[in-house]
Amino acid sequence: MEEMRKLAPDAGSYVAESDFFEAGWQQAHWGPNYPRLLSVKRRYDPAGLFFTHHGVGLEGSSANGFTKLE
Repeated sequence: MEEMRKLAPDAGSYVAESDFFEAGWQQAHWGPNYPRLLSVKRRYDPAGLFFTHHGVGLEGSSANGFTKLE
């Protein structure tokens, strides 16, 4: 992946076929929209009932998303 990123550093990705270990997933999957999406997520799902790996709002959770670490 590192060689591909050199060729296309801001190419983005398709979440359903993303790199599971992507370190910068917020930017890679959601780009500049992430802060706005996170505020919507916190407003309409404050308990974090709906989640997916590398989904909006996953920060502060265990790797599988089932346990809040905050």
